[in-house]
Amino acid sequence: MKIILILLLAFGLVMAKAQDRHTFDRIKKHVYEDELQSSAAHGDKTTIWINQLTEAGTWSDIDYTSKSISLWPPGEHLDRLRALIVAYVSPKSKSYQQKSLYDKIVRAAQYWANNRFESTNWWHNEIASPKAIGVCLILMKFGQEKIPATVETALVKLMERGDPYKRTGANKSDIAMHYFYRALILEDASLLTAAMEQLLFPIQLVDGKEGLQYDFSYLQHGPQLYIAGYGEEFLKGISKVMAYVRETPYAVNKEKLALFEKFLLETYLPIIRSRYIDFNVHGRGISRPDILRKDQEVAILQQMQLIDPAKNEIWKKGLAKLDSIQAFNAEDQSLHRHYWKGDYTTHLRKQFHFNLRLASKRTNKSESGNGENMLGKNMTDGVTNIQVFGPEYYNIMPVWEWDKIPGTTTRDYQGDQELKEQWGVLAANSFSGGVSNGTIGASAMSVQYDGLAAQKAWFFFDKEIVCLGSGINCSAAEPVVTTLNQTWLNGPVVWNGKEQMSTDSLVRNVKQGEYVMHNQVGYYFPEAMKIALTAKEQSGSWYRINRSRSKDAVHGKVFKLWVEHAAKPVNGSYAYIVVPGVDQIDKRAMQQLKIWHNTPAIQAVEHLGLAAIQAVFYESGTYQIGAWSIQVDKPVILQITKGNSVFKLDVADPLQQEKAIRIHLINKNAKVNQIVEIKLPQAEYAGSTSSETIPTGNK
Repeated sequence: MKIILILLLAFGLVMAKAQDRHTFDRIKKHVYEDELQSSAAHGDKTTIWINQLTEAGTWSDIDYTSKSISLWPPGEHLDRLRALIVAYVSPKSKSYQQKSLYDKIVRAAQYWANNRFESTNWWHNEIASPKAIGVCLILMKFGQEKIPATVETALVKLMERGDPYKRTGANKSDIAMHYFYRALILEDASLLTAAMEQLLFPIQLVDGKEGLQYDFSYLQHGPQLYIAGYGEEFLKGISKVMAYVRETPYAVNKEKLALFEKFLLETYLPIIRSRYIDFNVHGRGISRPDILRKDQEVAILQQMQLIDPAKNEIWKKGLAKLDSIQAFNAEDQSLHRHYWKGDYTTHLRKQFHFNLRLASKRTNKSESGNGENMLGKNMTDGVTNIQVFGPEYYNIMPVWEWDKIPGTTTRDYQGDQELKEQWGVLAANSFSGGVSNGTIGASAMSVQYDGLAAQKAWFFFDKEIVCLGSGINCSAAEPVVTTLNQTWLNGPVVWNGKEQMSTDSLVRNVKQGEYVMHNQVGYYFPEAMKIALTAKEQSGSWYRINRSRSKDAVHGKVFKLWVEHAAKPVNGSYAYIVVPGVDQIDKRAMQQLKIWHNTPAIQAVEHLGLAAIQAVFYESGTYQIGAWSIQVDKPVILQITKGNSVFKLDVADPLQQEKAIRIHLINKNAKVNQIVEIKLPQAEYAGSTSSETIPTGNK
């Protein structure tokens, strides 16, 4: 009996090892297939790299001594080695399983194994290089001849960098990814289990810490908005590994998959318009060429087709959105959302996107770091992204005038000012927030930065966005400006629907009711003010905003429109209405918009056609807004919309510190006289919208 038990135990161990080996083989095959599919674009470059490899296993055009922070030249060696390996292991390659190519691969691999190249940027050392080594070694498992054991051992040793347990968000996943590769190479089940635990750990909601937030924004480098950039890396890395381990014991569970898909489908993909993402969500990455065009997201969606085939129709729609053949306005949507953890607002329509970036004492301002985003000091001060076609801002950053970022109120310096704070710092203002019912809403921010103060609010209705500024004060010598837009010039600039701009710059005192049209975006002025406009070539270079990029001159014609407040304004103000996705302003539609207040205490707008009132209360008090008398006991952003025999009241706390708010509503015409006590969301939901129904006496 004892012998039988021993034999059964031994048989069980053999079967377990066989199962483990089967699992490892399956996962490695998935890696192999994915890498071959994503490497198809190298083409002629691979042939050149094969021919240019020296007898020492190097490429003469790579500076192996460089320790550069951003674009690190030695890393190119591993990229080329991977391309050579793909050519060797791909059945579609002309060099498939060629002995001469194998010998060159071994030389290049041996050269890297014999050295320890280091960048002064930890990311290259602890993430990029170990991941690249891992991919190379796994791919070589599918070669007719394998990497010599001594070389593989030395390279695996070089992968032992970084600690995922000490990192957060996308950085945690990136380090865990090369632990995952190392586990596959060594067929180490314990290491694979640990790597998977760390890889999937970031798929959880966190409150203000780095990672995926309860509002489904994404923060990294402190509480700094990074829906793209680090959020994008989160999507790429985790979708990849989830696809690798599908149909194995390591497959992701339903709960984590649901969170991951919600971020992808409800936050990330919606803010891409015709392949181009909102520049507000890319942090310092906007100083990199081509960053706003989203091509690699195709790979994410292809992975999701493998991971969750039940949603294949959804993934197909996403892929169609990233296809350049699909029309820019093909997606039918009517969405409004404020991200109370990320200080970010999106207003999405079939005809346009209008998105807004704010900041507060709870979130970091835009960062500079590694020599990137050198001029982005105002990138969180009420920055607006207006897209009709998609590429309005694509690669415009080298030629931007950086103190005239769209949407901002700033000092107009003689030259662009560098951002001194590295890696982001908390904004100085407490007041920042937004209210939303999912379709329309209002957002506001009390700017306190660079010696300038302003109350800025945006009222998002269906087709129109009313932009108000009040309490603009600055004692500095520079003039103060509010920029409506600064985008690529595309077509004529037309005043009031008839007068085409004939000069490249002008300053004009506009009258109430005048407007400017450019590139299917209208800018309507509901009151007289001094406007400046340029439509001419601007120049710059990528180097001036990113020290690792080219100093070559970049030129392009730019449309730039702003309000001039003059120097040292005291209680200055502005009002303008943006109507995107149109060829002409409808004056009758503009009459439906009533600006009732634009003061440091309150900003309020009514849309008569929608029967909607939106108001930003910076102070407690009683205010008349159209037919409504509204008394609030605390600062609040609110919205009133009319339903069937009821009114809906939406409120949000822009300070995120109140437990309740008391509102007294009187509307004699609607026979409303009601005091409403609203408990406000707390903890991770502080700042989100609360709603109440107000009955009307009218039947």
